[in-house]
Amino acid sequence: MKNKEMSRMLKWVAMVVIAAGIICCILNISQFNDRNLGLMVGIGFLVGGSQILLFGVLAPLMQRNQDSAQPVATTE
Repeated sequence: MKNKEMSRMLKWVAMVVIAAGIICCILNISQFNDRNLGLMVGIGFLVGGSQILLFGVLAPLMQRNQDSAQPVATTE
């Protein structure tokens, strides 16, 4: 159950970061160049949010894979 809660929280954090990135990009799109700090921060939020979202999806899957790969102890 703990993995499910962590995954859900990471997805929410990713959505907030992506929303902040979209807002920053929209507010600073008028001057589209690499010296526009607000636009660059917005793009960074978009990339970072997608990375957080990817980790939120993959981490529980990898944890489940590790749990199923552990050998079961046999009693004789």
